[in-house]
Amino acid sequence: MSAMKSPMTPHDLLWRRLDWNLMRLFHEIVQHGGVTAAARALGRQQPATSQALSRLEEQLGVQLCERGPGGFSLTPEGRIVFDIASEMVELMRQAPDLLTQAAGSVRGALRIAIMSSIRDREFDQILAAMARRHPLLEVSIDLAPWQSILDAVRTGEADAGLGYVQILDSVLAYEPMFSETQQLYCSANHALFGQSFDNPRALADEHFFLTGRDEPVELMNFRRQFGLGKYVRGGSEDLGELKRLILTGAAIGFLPTCIVEDEVRRRELWPLLSWRPLPGYPVYLVTRPAKTRPLPAQLLLDEARRRAGAKKGE
Repeated sequence: MSAMKSPMTPHDLLWRRLDWNLMRLFHEIVQHGGVTAAARALGRQQPATSQALSRLEEQLGVQLCERGPGGFSLTPEGRIVFDIASEMVELMRQAPDLLTQAAGSVRGALRIAIMSSIRDREFDQILAAMARRHPLLEVSIDLAPWQSILDAVRTGEADAGLGYVQILDSVLAYEPMFSETQQLYCSANHALFGQSFDNPRALADEHFFLTGRDEPVELMNFRRQFGLGKYVRGGSEDLGELKRLILTGAAIGFLPTCIVEDEVRRRELWPLLSWRPLPGYPVYLVTRPAKTRPLPAQLLLDEARRRAGAKKGE
């Protein structure tokens, strides 16, 4: 004997009859701040858009918004329906990526913006794992100052960024990757080569090469604390080019310790400060929030978290 079906409730009947296209249109109306603006953006007639909103209100049995001389505003019921519509729209936006991922053949492009001369074996291994897991995914890397990296991720010009972050905000998502420490270096043909200084203030009268606008605030505060960088000989926001300038011997300058290991080992560069602690800061993998994060960036973030979890378990 077949089981008896439970009778449908009024709520079941409502959601079965609901026109989901009207929900999507309502989402657009709210996003554009009113019926007229939404109709203009969508290339629809204003009366038809207004009628569609009325049909949705009739189907749901509630008033969704206030329309009048005071402008456009949502009712409490309207805010609830807008949240539901937003989730629906986001799920539909993600559907192609999710279907592709389920099929095991992720295609497309992963665009990463990183600070110059980033050197981290863990990140290199993450990229290698991505290449193995997703052989059809194209990966490109562009160099940029840290502020430009954040702007590129915000605007969608980059899917992910790797770099220094001065202030964490809610507009982006941040995954800590590693920490960088800055040391003060001179080249082998500089007069200070071979010397070590317990007090950074002893170097206040030296000429410096600086990183300009791309200087981390922790390093800037350290310099100001000890009066370093009063006499500037030049500089570059690109750390590779900054290292090239310091190697000329014309001035001294700060560089991340991780990018000069070879030069220090070959005694082409010399670390000048024995003072501790040296200025340091975290480097983050930056993406857009989950709701707007493209699939390639999500896969990169998943790989980073997977490897971080494995390291903690070792």
